[in-house]
Amino acid sequence: MILAACSSGETSRPGFPRTELTPIAGAPFPYAAPEDVGVSEQRLWLFKERLYSRVVARHLVGSEVLVIKDGRIVLHQAMGWADIDRAVPMERDAVFRIASMTKPFVGTATLMMVDEGLIGLDDPVASYLPSFDNSRSGAITVRQLLTHRSGFAQAAEPEGYSETPSLRDAVDLLGEFGPDYPPGEDFMYSSLNSETLGALIEAVTGEPVERILEQQIIQPLGLSDTHAAFAPEVSWADRVPSLYRRWGDGPWERFWNPLRPHEVEWFSPAGDLYGTAFDYAEFLMGLLDGQLIPDATVADALADPIAGSRPAPLPRWYGMHWEIYSPASGDGGLPAFGHRGATGTVGMAIPDANAIVVYLTNSQETDVVEEVIVAALELFGE
Repeated sequence: MILAACSSGETSRPGFPRTELTPIAGAPFPYAAPEDVGVSEQRLWLFKERLYSRVVARHLVGSEVLVIKDGRIVLHQAMGWADIDRAVPMERDAVFRIASMTKPFVGTATLMMVDEGLIGLDDPVASYLPSFDNSRSGAITVRQLLTHRSGFAQAAEPEGYSETPSLRDAVDLLGEFGPDYPPGEDFMYSSLNSETLGALIEAVTGEPVERILEQQIIQPLGLSDTHAAFAPEVSWADRVPSLYRRWGDGPWERFWNPLRPHEVEWFSPAGDLYGTAFDYAEFLMGLLDGQLIPDATVADALADPIAGSRPAPLPRWYGMHWEIYSPASGDGGLPAFGHRGATGTVGMAIPDANAIVVYLTNSQETDVVEEVIVAALELFGE
């Protein structure tokens, strides 16, 4: 049966394609009509059309949105262009570079090792990385890396950092150079924290961090479309959209396409994973279902790290490598959480509604991602 929420009768505006809403073959989740899982069909339609209007207004090039309620798909659609220069429409189940949506993978891997007793949250990083054993970096702890309170600033790498031959060499240089500000209570989002966690994992396990992510998270969850590297000859290259950016209100410019390799010296645990909407939804569900770390560890990872020092609770905060978008509605529940990426993407779980929303796009750093977060919370009554 074709579901009401997945009807094929939609039409697109000329020049602005979008896929049908019929169930996609091989989807890892079953489909449901919105009303069967307690979702307003009208609110879901408005959510979808709100995003499509952004494509029509040229606020982005292309996107894919997936909405899951009670483990069942109520919306899955691609809109716009995978490559507007070559007139390639965006298709569902595309493989995107998910950028900083990679960070929760390395954060989760770190917490798995904490639970195993291999790493201590309040241990100095210098206990694992000798390059941090100095007056500048010696006070930084694992917890501060996870919560972005180490003092490292974003895009403040020491000279030569990106040209080093390995992640460990880069992070050793970082440890010797030291943080920009004293480690402690101040939140300062920085990819350098994630890369240091990756080097720490490598030091403890003796394995590349990307292999640990594969062994501990990607393979156990069956994330067959999540990858740590890209080359034009990989079998899934034709599913990868081109990437676009623009300056101010100017035209979108393609700055990368899948005919070119993604040239990096080493895998960055801050942002180098490729993946699909389905895979990211399964990753989020794996956290909620306790498949990766215990429920108590998940709750700790999502808690406000300095709640006791605030005069009043915040509507948003940053936990242990997770963004928090809305507090839990009651005691013992989990807040709405997820992570964004610099390529304009976001994956979020709304535990109070037992819902997951994944929005992926090839349009770098737009304000649409914030609109998606707000609209998703409104869709489920947050």
